[in-house]
Formats: sequence, C-alpha cells, structure tokens
Amino acid sequence: MKVLFDHQIYNNQNYGGISRYFYELSKGLKKQNVDVENTIAFSDNGFTQDKDIFNARKLPAIKFKGKSFLKKHFNQYTSEKIIKKGNFDIFHPTYYGTYFVDRQKLKKPFVVTFYDLIHEKFAEKYPEDLTNVEQELTERRLLLQKASKIISISHSTKQDIIDYYQVDPAKIEVTHLASSMSIEGVRENEKLGKYVLYVGNRSAYKNFKTFVRAIAPLLVNDPELKIVSAGGGAFVSEEQAFFQSLHISNQVTQIGINDKILADLYFNAQCFIFPSLYEGFGIPALEAFSCNCPTILSNVSSLPEVGGDAALYVNPESENDILTQVEKFVNNPNLRNEYKIKGLKQAEKFSWDTMASKTLEIYQSIL
Repeated sequence: MKVLFDHQIYNNQNYGGISRYFYELSKGLKKQNVDVENTIAFSDNGFTQDKDIFNARKLPAIKFKGKSFLKKHFNQYTSEKIIKKGNFDIFHPTYYGTYFVDRQKLKKPFVVTFYDLIHEKFAEKYPEDLTNVEQELTERRLLLQKASKIISISHSTKQDIIDYYQVDPAKIEVTHLASSMSIEGVRENEKLGKYVLYVGNRSAYKNFKTFVRAIAPLLVNDPELKIVSAGGGAFVSEEQAFFQSLHISNQVTQIGINDKILADLYFNAQCFIFPSLYEGFGIPALEAFSCNCPTILSNVSSLPEVGGDAALYVNPESENDILTQVEKFVNNPNLRNEYKIKGLKQAEKFSWDTMASKTLEIYQSIL
C-alpha cells in the first residue's frame, strides 16, 4: 500500500499538534512497511527536517514580500502534479483545503481527519479570531461528503460532526492521539522558581485571560509564584497592559519552546492548566501527564475523555473554580504527587503506534 499526504498543514504551521500528528502517523505507517509519500516542496516546519520521511527543502532565510504566497503556490502545484499522476492507493490531505476535489484531479479514494469544530461552534462569539468562516464550512461540508472515510481524533469531535453535519456515524472512525513527550533527559530548573504552566496559543476560546484573572489574587498574595506561558508568541501590548492592571506584570513570563524546553517546563511546574472552552483532543494534557506534571483541565468537549481520573477539572467560565483548583495543587505537595502518578498511568493508555495501526485498518477497509 502507498499512502500520499499533502502539503497543507506543513505550509500553515512551523510547529503544532496537527503537523506532529501527521509526522507520527507517517513514522508509524513506515514501521508497518507502508509506503509513505509527502507532496511538500518547501517547508520551514520542524518535522519536515526528518529526511527519512520528507524531501522538503527550506526557502532561503531572507525575508521578501510574497514569500509565504510563493511557498504555498509551489507546494500546491507540486501536490496537484503528484495527485494527477495517481501513483498511490490512498490520499490523506493534512487539512481542509479542497483543491484536489474542485479540480477533479483525484482518482483515488481519500480519507480526511477532523480535529475539531471550532469554526462551527465559536465563529459568532469570536469573529476576530475565526476568519473566512463561510469558506471553511463550505470546504468541510464538501470533504465530509466526498471522503471515503472520516477520521475523528476523539469521540467528542465525532459527535460534534454528527450533530452539525448529520453524517452517518458508520462513516466516522475515532483514532486517539498521543504524546511525544517523556521525562527522559528532563532537568530541574530552579531559575524559574515556582510557577503555573500554560501552553499554546492564547486566542479567545483558549480562555487565557479568564485563567490569568482567576489566579491573579494568588499571585498577588505570593510574590514568588509565577505564570509561565509556553509558546504562542510574545505577549502583545494589550496583554502586557492586562497584566499590569492586575498588578502581576513581573510574575507572568512567555517562553519560546521546542520539545526539550517544553518537557522541562512541564516537569518543573507546580501544575499545568488547560482552561480552554473547547478542544478536539488536547495533546498538551497527555504531554503534561507524560512529564510528571499535575494537571487541571476544563470539564468540556474532549478533555474529560483524554484526562480520565488523572486531572482536576474546572468549569472554564468560573474564575472561582479555576482559582480553587490551582490553589489545591500549589498548596498541597502530596496532592501533586498523587496526580503525577495518575497522569503517568493515564498517558500509557494512548500511543502513536496504536493510532497508526488503527489508521492503517481504516485505509485497508476502503480499498
């Protein structure tokens, strides 16, 4: 069997959960002697540096107008050319673009993965963060209609697809994701001191501001306690003004990450909190579990499915709830140790190899 993946997600992100998913899927399929090909011509994505999987090249480091457009153009051109040749058995696009459907170049079956239904659920509430909504929904509807099988990364997301699009449940298969993190090689980091960890982007539905406002009194009462925000880009002036209004400017830090830095941050944190209003899966929860980090999750969407009994849960819209649960971990080392053990056990239930094997079964079912 030969499986073809396209360029889309590697064009959209340099580091992130979806590109990690396809990288781990590609590795897992190769372990099972599946021929894997990717159509990426140019990419700055960190995972595409693995030359056992990818043949992508980096564009010159210099900045010039139209660089992103040029990269996208060449990648899509390369994808269309390879798709048209048809030298593969299954096509698996890495995002929701429908270029291969609209232009009728694809003559083989394809499988599409749905990660979440954020646009469907939150477009009206957060229009500044979720743009091009009509196009997104049109493309998703077409993919759901044309795909031979749909993969959902959680049972929660599967139910969302059924509810919003009335798709036959038998057409949707669930393959849980996993964590690539471990405590191997992590270091104790005394420089950062005592901190609560937040990971990822801070857009509206991620609920970062509510979390910060909720635990600000805890920081004011304990000047040694900090918030560390890992990834998501440097704080903008609006965020800095927000921290200042809460009198905690010197206790909130943003750090750029790679896997090694992130593992260290999880390992040394008082706790990790994922206060999101919605997640299709929530890889950071498993990453925290894998790195011995006590974890607090929102009690919504897929997060209880992923977290099981290994996390404390909060109503993400209740500042009092968030403060109460964070205080429990910060003030109780015995509770932290208890949930470190629970987290490691929960993480063992999820595996990239299991995900790849299940995906291979899905491919085989449509040939």
